[in-house]
Amino acid sequence: MKYNNKQTSNPLSFGLALTAGIGVIVMILALGIGVLQGETADSHVIGFTLVAGFTLLVVGFIGWMVVMRPFEHFDDINVPKDTGGHGEHAIVPHDSDSHAIESAHH
Repeated sequence: MKYNNKQTSNPLSFGLALTAGIGVIVMILALGIGVLQGETADSHVIGFTLVAGFTLLVVGFIGWMVVMRPFEHFDDINVPKDTGGHGEHAIVPHDSDSHAIESAHH
């Protein structure tokens, strides 16, 4: 039996993504607890938890932006990636002599 123990290629970016994700989860939990408790909810605790979650989200996002620099490495949709045409790397190789749909009535 094989196990996939592959580690993430960049642990720092993974940790920052986890930080931002935990921030979102904390904010959702704070809002959910506030809704469920209604009038009996302690607004200071819920407000603090909401701000703490938002802080985690911002720290994770800004840290990810600094580490990964997505603004420098982006995919330009105006530049085609496939510059060599349809060759042996195509899913269905194109043969110039054959047609995808042939008419049964000639």
